[in-house]
This record gives sequence, structure tokens and C-alpha cells, in this order.
Amino acid sequence: MQKRLDQGYAALERIADGSPDLLKSLLEGSPDTVSVSDARLPDLPLTYINPSFTKTTGYSADEVLGRNCRFLQGEDTNRDDVAKIRQAIEARQPVDVVLLNYRKSGEPFINSLRMAPIFDKSGQLSAYLGIQRDITEERLQAERNIGQNRLEALGTASGALAHQLNNLLHPVTSLISLHLPDIEDAGIRKDLEMAHYSANQAADLSDNLLGLSRGSFQDSSDVTTLPVGLIRAVDLVRLMLPPTITIETSFRNISEELNVPINETLFAQVLINIITNASQATKHSGKIRIEVAEHDSSRVKISISDNGPGIPPSLREKVFSPFYSKSNSKNSSGLGLSVALQIINKVDGQIIVEDGLIQPNGDGFGCMFIIDIPNIT
Repeated sequence: MQKRLDQGYAALERIADGSPDLLKSLLEGSPDTVSVSDARLPDLPLTYINPSFTKTTGYSADEVLGRNCRFLQGEDTNRDDVAKIRQAIEARQPVDVVLLNYRKSGEPFINSLRMAPIFDKSGQLSAYLGIQRDITEERLQAERNIGQNRLEALGTASGALAHQLNNLLHPVTSLISLHLPDIEDAGIRKDLEMAHYSANQAADLSDNLLGLSRGSFQDSSDVTTLPVGLIRAVDLVRLMLPPTITIETSFRNISEELNVPINETLFAQVLINIITNASQATKHSGKIRIEVAEHDSSRVKISISDNGPGIPPSLREKVFSPFYSKSNSKNSSGLGLSVALQIINKVDGQIIVEDGLIQPNGDGFGCMFIIDIPNIT
């Protein structure tokens, strides 16, 4: 094997002698990013980058030559990955690492990097060769495939789960309905009515989510009337959150004939998922504001804002990925926002993430989820 490799190298050297631009052609035409750092100068400054480097990072040669390539690192770059590169350089060893880098525009990308030392004929370290490949799309596709496989498995199990859940909920709703007319205490009646409503919502939800996994989750005639549906959903979610959460609402002045094309159970589920997510973001001790506004006479926007730590722009799409969760709670499945987006998308709506309320320390903004959905009059 080594003999054949040596013969190959010898053949390459003969070609290079006859074609002095061979190396340049190889480097300039490479689809991978190639860079060379001078190991004989302090801080390993870049002395060469190929066109793919500029295409991938957005930086031109004039902007990077003479600088250490750490300018590609950013706030969320893993320090352990950086330490691994530093240790390999100190040991004069090659290293393979996958790390988060940033383009000139500030957009993050996943970089598969291989660095290798280059020694001159006397055995002295002269340079480091860096070969990088943007694998962002590959990673995202792999995550999507994993999420889809898990969702398919969840959909398969949801049929049996829905059946068992309905069996358990049936006596709850039946017993409450049986004894509710005999309750004279107004406070107890109100609590039992909310419990009855919640149990019916849970039964409907199991059926609806089963249909959602099969691509059809409601009848085309299903609607929710605002603000009644909003008030019921907010009243329900208040019971689910600790008293340390403040929920402010501003939707009592909207038309009572305003309808959205989604059944009340799924509509409530969307709101509950987003509001509980906001509560978790504020560590259950912040403020949540819910507002409604009609726009262009055919759509309505429902905004849910909090004063928590916010979501960086680079992660605002990722929060809707199945099973993605930054919460450490054992009750967080990472499915709530994904399900909410699916429900809204299927009725020609969208969910937009923007900056929310001012944080308590005044240093930044929390997060705002805007549900943009058709209005049926």
C-alpha cells in the first residue's frame, strides 16, 4: 500500500513540475474552504484563503489576511471545541472538530474543520493548513429526519393513547355533569364548571391531535368566536400557572362577531402552549401580556409577549423544531411550539417571533409570539 502511495506522490510531483499552476488550480477550484496560517509568526496569522473561504464566510482576503482565524468564533461557539484546537496546535498535531462559526453577516453556520501542521524539509513547523466545510444544511436535515421519525412513532402510539385517555375522561365528565346541578355554592359551581370544560377540552384534544398526526385534524366548518374563546383559554391557563406569573390582557374591545377558522379546543391548545412556554422562560416569576388586533379586515393578530430573557434571532426558527427545548423541566417535551405551529399553519396562519416586553433590569427585551390567522366574519 505504501509503495503505491509513494508512486502516486511521485507521479503528482512530475505533473506539478510540468504544470506550475496545478496547486493553485486545486486550491482555487476546491468546493471546501482552504486556508493557510503562518506558524513562524506570532498568533498564527492567515496568509492564504481560497475563493470558497470568501463564499462561505463573506470575508474577503483583504479583510482576513494577517489575522488569526478566531474572528469566525462568536458568542455561542463552544469553548471546549476551541480548547481542542488550541491543544492540538500546542502539540503540533492534526485535529478534526465540528464547531459553530459566524459569517461576516453575523449568521451562524456549522463548520467541519480539519487543521494539520505543515513541516518544511528541515522538519521545522512552517504553517497550518485548514480545510473547512459548511455542514449546516446537512445537520439541519439530519435533525429534521430524526424529528420526523420520532413524530411518526408518536403518531403510531397516539391512537391507543387517545382511546385510553378518553376512557379515563369519560367518568370524570359524566360525574361532574351528574352532580353539578345539585351544587348550590356559586364558587364551587364555578370551579366544577371549569373542571368540566377542561376535561371536555382534553377529550377533544386527544381526538384532534390524533387527526393532526394523520394530516386532517378538524372539520372545515369549525370556528372559534373571539373574545369568548380567548377568555376561556386564558382562564384555563391561569389555573395551570403559579400565582407569581402576571397575565395582562387587552382584547375586550374587539368585535364579538370575530371568528377564526379553528375549533376551540385546538385554539386553546395553541394559546396554552405559547403562554406556558413564556412562563417557563420567565422562570415562573414574570409578566405575560396578551393582545388582539384586527388588520386588513380579513386577518387577526394575537400577540403573546413576556419579559423573560428573549430568543436570539438565530434561534427563532429552531424553537419550532420537534423536541427542541431549552427548558430543564422534566415536564418539557419540546413539542408544544411545534404542535402549535402545525395547527396554525394548517388554517393558513403563521406564528412570528419578535422582541417582547422590556426585561425587568431594562437591559433587553423578552419574547413575543404573534399568531397571524384569518378572520371569518
